[in-house]
Amino acid sequence: MNTSSRNDDRYRRRFETSGAEAMMAVELDALGTDYQANGYTTKAQADVLGNVLGLASGDVLLDLGAGCGWPGLYLAKSSGCSLISLDPVDEGVDIARARAAADGLAGRSLQLQATATETPLRSRSVDGVVHTDVLC
Repeated sequence: MNTSSRNDDRYRRRFETSGAEAMMAVELDALGTDYQANGYTTKAQADVLGNVLGLASGDVLLDLGAGCGWPGLYLAKSSGCSLISLDPVDEGVDIARARAAADGLAGRSLQLQATATETPLRSRSVDGVVHTDVLC
């Protein structure tokens, strides 16, 4: 099994328990979110990111390694921007797509299976980029 396949398997396993009731309670207490997050970015940190990026309606945010959609979906909802979420595994894309629909963001968000090094986007097609907990 090559390194990419091992990493994909590891990412998939992280989503297996992310929506469990106990995990959601821990996430809400520790991070202040209920997005099935599998990272460590708090709501306060996501708010800082949104302020630094200055996102507004009409902007497009790219969330690399988006997983369940946190914090990209939260930033899109709070700022009014559109969102493109990329994650290397279907499980993350599926969770983010379901959350986008639940948050009323399906019309201005797109969840795709892709890696940060092989994005299906043209250069300069987004206004901001987030990649929380991707490099750890």
